[in-house]
Amino acid sequence: MSLLVDSLLYLGIMLILAKLAEEAFSRLNLVRFVGPIIVGVLLGPGVLDLVKINIIISFITSLGIVFLLFLAGAEELGEKLKVESKDYFSFLIELSLPILIISILLLYFKIFSLLLVIPLAMTSAGPLTRLLIDLGISKHKIGLALFYQSVLNEIVAVVLFAIFSKFQILDIISILLVVLFIFLGGGKIAKLLELIEGYVKVREIEFATIISVIFIIGYVAEVFSFNSAITALFLGFLLRDYLKDRPYLIERLRAFTYGFFEPLFFVSIGLYFVKISPTLLLLSLITFLVTIGSKFFAGLISAKIQGIDPVINGLGTSMKGGVDVSLLISALTSNLITPYQYSFSSLAITFSSLVLPLLFRMKFGKPKIQENKINLQQPVLNIIKNQTVVNCYQTLREAIGIINERGYRAIVVVDENFRPLGYVSVSQLLEIDPNDYEILKVCDIYKNEVKILEKKSKVIDVLRVFRETEEPVVVIVDDDGRLLSVVYERELLRYLTPIQ
Repeated sequence: MSLLVDSLLYLGIMLILAKLAEEAFSRLNLVRFVGPIIVGVLLGPGVLDLVKINIIISFITSLGIVFLLFLAGAEELGEKLKVESKDYFSFLIELSLPILIISILLLYFKIFSLLLVIPLAMTSAGPLTRLLIDLGISKHKIGLALFYQSVLNEIVAVVLFAIFSKFQILDIISILLVVLFIFLGGGKIAKLLELIEGYVKVREIEFATIISVIFIIGYVAEVFSFNSAITALFLGFLLRDYLKDRPYLIERLRAFTYGFFEPLFFVSIGLYFVKISPTLLLLSLITFLVTIGSKFFAGLISAKIQGIDPVINGLGTSMKGGVDVSLLISALTSNLITPYQYSFSSLAITFSSLVLPLLFRMKFGKPKIQENKINLQQPVLNIIKNQTVVNCYQTLREAIGIINERGYRAIVVVDENFRPLGYVSVSQLLEIDPNDYEILKVCDIYKNEVKILEKKSKVIDVLRVFRETEEPVVVIVDDDGRLLSVVYERELLRYLTPIQ
């Protein structure tokens, strides 16, 4: 009982301090998850030794790794990859060259382990993806090139880590069989989930079924010597299309993961640290410099293959702080690396997570639309000319695809003359059977009345509408009632919050 009571206190302290640290780092325009890591280092044996890792905290944070990687597979790796031969050559350089250089460093210090080298040498697609979205270049040529390279790098590194974590013939065969089973069975799992949906009316059962599948597949993977967290990554990737058609499931998984598991997981990264000493800090700094140096150099070389700016490619393909840390914790909790090895390598990745995004922003610059401060008295058409809408002939599946791609809470519907008819919200789509998404057209369902403003409306007018009505979208029309622009609440907030 004492262990349980102590764990409740520890988890409460960890969660609130983690969220406060995320908020503080966000306001400083730094990578958010670094804040909880620092909180963990301060609370744990690394500095104050106030919070102790025990079996309960370890179990909950290990679940955090599983759900984080599942969402990483579904969202960060969930794009349909259009990989070209140049991407394969590029990522091979960007993974193999750092592995070689980092291996030499660790051999010199007599702390070599491939289970350290691979996480340090790999690129983390998650932090890079979020950075590309922030800068508005995720769909541009350079953004796509960086994304494809990082995803290939991450997937191959994860498989290599899984193989070398066992490195026995029977275990390797088991791992390959599990990977084969996951990829061959991914479609079957989606069909099973769809079949279950046909028999249930309660949305919570669908959510519970997804959670159950993650747990059961993870158990099967562990039985066959495969890491359950890595399995969750692949499972999320294979279920990406299923989840895209069900935005309500994604929203609940995000809240479930990012509201509770993610902050606790990143705090736990710091809790596993050994006592911080000058020697540990020095080794971490050297590892950090060698890691980003080798990855940046590899990115410069591969930029010639990609035909893009060498410095941007070098910085972009050097991003750290996602799956790589998850792999290190998995290795530590499986007693495959020592706490000291874990501590200096995790600290090196933390340094990288802070420095590289700042350098990338400095090199790439701010998005053009955010170069000038927005005057609330200027016409909203001067800053937003967005005509992302759907028409009556499009299916609900097409509407959901646009909503998911843009991150909106609703989508405006127009007629053949481009006059607004209303909007369809995510909450409405939640009440419709996903099997009907291909059948039903947008105008087959009820449309909410959309707030219409004249073309001279100012930014402050739109903000006032959002505040007073809590509507997710407003439309601007010309004198004939034809749509000129759609102003989505989240989009306007991004314009009003410049990236520093």
